[in-house]
Amino acid sequence: MEAALRCIDAKDYGMALEILTDLNAANPRDPQVNHWLGVIYLTHGHASRAIEHLQAAAKVAKKEAVIFATLADALTLDNRFEEALPYARKAVALDAKSEFAHRTLGEIYARLRRPVMAEHAFQNALAINEASAIAHLALSRLKVSLGKMDEAETHFRRALELAPEEPSVLISARDLSDLSLKKEALEKIEPLLNDADRPMAKVERARLAFTAGKICDDTGDIPKAFHYLGLHRDDLYGHYDADRQERHVETCREVFSKQFFEDRKDFALTNDRPIFVFGMPRSGTSLVEAILSAHPKATAAGELSFFDEQIDGLTAGHTGDNAFFDAALALDRKSAQRIGRKYLTLLDGFSKKSARVIDKMPQNFEHLWLIALLFPNAHFCHVSRNPADTCVSIYMTPLPGKHGYCESQQSLAHYYRQYRKLMTHWSTVLPVEIRNQSYETLVSDPDTERPALISHAGLAWDEACRHHESNEAQVFTFSMAQVRQPIHTGAVNRFEKYRDHIGPLLEGLAEIET
Repeated sequence: MEAALRCIDAKDYGMALEILTDLNAANPRDPQVNHWLGVIYLTHGHASRAIEHLQAAAKVAKKEAVIFATLADALTLDNRFEEALPYARKAVALDAKSEFAHRTLGEIYARLRRPVMAEHAFQNALAINEASAIAHLALSRLKVSLGKMDEAETHFRRALELAPEEPSVLISARDLSDLSLKKEALEKIEPLLNDADRPMAKVERARLAFTAGKICDDTGDIPKAFHYLGLHRDDLYGHYDADRQERHVETCREVFSKQFFEDRKDFALTNDRPIFVFGMPRSGTSLVEAILSAHPKATAAGELSFFDEQIDGLTAGHTGDNAFFDAALALDRKSAQRIGRKYLTLLDGFSKKSARVIDKMPQNFEHLWLIALLFPNAHFCHVSRNPADTCVSIYMTPLPGKHGYCESQQSLAHYYRQYRKLMTHWSTVLPVEIRNQSYETLVSDPDTERPALISHAGLAWDEACRHHESNEAQVFTFSMAQVRQPIHTGAVNRFEKYRDHIGPLLEGLAEIET
């Protein structure tokens, strides 16, 4: 065990993982081994694998605050916020002087859109350790999510002063509005990226490169931006299997037929509270959510991973398309409605009073077969944007590693074509009304489009929806700075400024079936 800890101190995570894996095979219940395996998997961005080991550790070491705090942190990174909350609370109860436990609790409250409680927890962390760069960073992110950029930058500066080479601090520079502060961060990022011998997790190095690319783009150095955007992509994204994706979409078209939905009409729940806003990432879903959530009778729940998790549960851990389609066909009414009621309980956690709750998970478009079965009375809004603008924005954004289609410009264009094919199929078979909302139409004619959006959601027009940028609700997506601005057309045809650097992408998008 000591050898593994020495490797971790030296940031030699590969060797540490080998040692710990061998120790775990010999004694799978050892809480210390499971805890450190969880920490290493978290460092590499593998939250689900980390959770398995941390849960095993928590079952044995029931009074170790750090284990419960780390488990809560892993669940938070996996977007399982409600599940994480009791573990974080337990960690604080076990060790009220743990800065890490208070900070983790704050992160969960922030993601659950309880900003007052989140700030209280972060301030508790700073009361324990005012020199915690990560606690200052957490407060900076909270203030960014609330649109309070001056306060955000104050805490960021303090974090940067305390930990000028900490990757997580530098990565957060991309969300700031102060260009001079971004340039200061870039000056610190570039030497880290150029030092190949510096110990650093691959995911961190990739995200640093994306941040450098974003800052270079903001400063107008487009060639340098694309240099950094391509530098460590393969450290963030795995291999994209184009053939498998094509087979998956084709099988969706075969299995999820009109008859499939007709045979399962009795699966439906009558509830009409959910508003599902979906489409490709970076297509304008955050703007639509902001307009809808400005309504006094609507609450934004953010990007909920609920249906991802439920469909994973249906396959009982088995991977591959066969397991998925077999599970979909075997799903019975009782099991389906249990999922639906569980989802409604989740929405209650965001608001019990609002007439509408908005789930803005873009890739719910992949799960519409289940969502439409359960909630035919819900409100569905498919947001689309110029394909090149959408894909350029995705290419420049460090989405989580599960978005493997971001591996290259070619793979991104291929996935986009498959998305279009799947949405065309859904439009012909789903037993629900889908509003197809064009981003370009929305920003060019907001006075017509905003009332139509609100009407589609089954709500009466409210003037607050005309000024979504004044909405104080938290925003956590990569668009959180943009949605604080009034509607504008500045992002329309934005891809043109990058044309010289996106040849493979444009070539792939030219193959879209019309």
